[in-house]
Amino acid sequence: MPSRYSGGPQYDRLYERLALFEQETGTRVEIVFKGSHPELNDYLSRTFEPYYGSSSIEPVPQCSPPDLDLISTHIKYAPSQSHFLQELDTTMVPDSQREEFLESALEACKVQGGLMQLPRMVDSRVLFYRADILQQLGLQPPQTWRDLLYTASMIHKAAVPILPSAMTTTTTRDAASAPLSANKGTVQGYVFPGKLSGLFGTFYELAMMEMQHPEALFDHQDRPVFEEPVLVAVLEYMRELVVSGAVPQELEDCYFDQVSDMFAEGRVAIVADWPSYYGEMKRRLKEKILSSASPVVKVMRYPVGQNGKRSAYSGMHTFAIPKSCRYPQEALKLLKFLVRDDQQWIEASESGSFPTKKAVLNRLSEETEKRREGEADALAVLDSERLRCLRQTVEEDMAMFPHLRSYPELEDALYPMIQDAMMGRRTPKEAAQLMRATALQSV
Repeated sequence: MPSRYSGGPQYDRLYERLALFEQETGTRVEIVFKGSHPELNDYLSRTFEPYYGSSSIEPVPQCSPPDLDLISTHIKYAPSQSHFLQELDTTMVPDSQREEFLESALEACKVQGGLMQLPRMVDSRVLFYRADILQQLGLQPPQTWRDLLYTASMIHKAAVPILPSAMTTTTTRDAASAPLSANKGTVQGYVFPGKLSGLFGTFYELAMMEMQHPEALFDHQDRPVFEEPVLVAVLEYMRELVVSGAVPQELEDCYFDQVSDMFAEGRVAIVADWPSYYGEMKRRLKEKILSSASPVVKVMRYPVGQNGKRSAYSGMHTFAIPKSCRYPQEALKLLKFLVRDDQQWIEASESGSFPTKKAVLNRLSEETEKRREGEADALAVLDSERLRCLRQTVEEDMAMFPHLRSYPELEDALYPMIQDAMMGRRTPKEAAQLMRATALQSV
């Protein structure tokens, strides 16, 4: 039963468990794709479009159906895929099973009221920072995004040396792909993804904290509005981050893996990072940073923006069944296996992902607090603080993108304009006007 998954830290635990599913059910699972979600989304579009077209609910008679039975997807991409996804009605996922999930997670998996996917984990960023560096420089943890700009620029100006253990580290990534600033001898202030969907997500959450009313980007029907004053203010801030030295000059070369690497190896003092990278981050922190007596790593919710709100760009990784699925019963069994409690527990406890099952989240909270009380070492304290911040973020601060079919294409079209303004190739006003025109043309 062929199915497709993304790769990387967020998916490794799934691969390790597929043998158990095969043993339990006698069904063989063939993995035929590994890649990032943008890559996967592009592939699925190319795969299903010849059979269903771009939006048709009826297949094209002369085309053969794709030989895919279960797909990994995301609540951001599912609206653009809904014409070839099967609705998971109550005969497939009864109410008793739906009640096991966090209500907000299950609701986010609906498209036009129909449940099209089941949520595997919540992705929502929190802020990690080197408390020892801030203390050394007489700086406080940033309470606002203006504070963060000031703090990060002061760290850059102070030229704090990178610890020797981080200076000698190596990674599995090709060294040529690493940002140049990652190889300098002083700690960088702040870093975030400087390209693709990661950059657009950073822009989006900053815009949500700039807006004075909720329909400045999208109206109540999810149609793009993109008010120019909001766009200009955010782009000016992002440009100021670069000009002040608060972020590396090579920021536009950074993506999710480089961002995580730089903080975990002690090369940057502040980073916003995703839950499922936490397990790897913690392992490397222990090896490279916390082996010294002085470094102190802390975690906090996002600072507040101009409108006094916190807003963390968030999403959910999910699984869905195509309408053309050849083995629907087996696909449904695999789907439920991949989101069941024991699977979510392994991913949450080992990788750091945020579970969507109520029982797993409660167990994670209880056991994390027990470890803090029993061990009281730096990592046990960090585990507890991270989960507490993450729960508050998921409950109060999530910035969810609109369920707009064209949203992924909109991201792809707009992020280069954000990048140009941030790096000084366009003025913020020029980029904002172009972004607004492009967004309005998308509907």
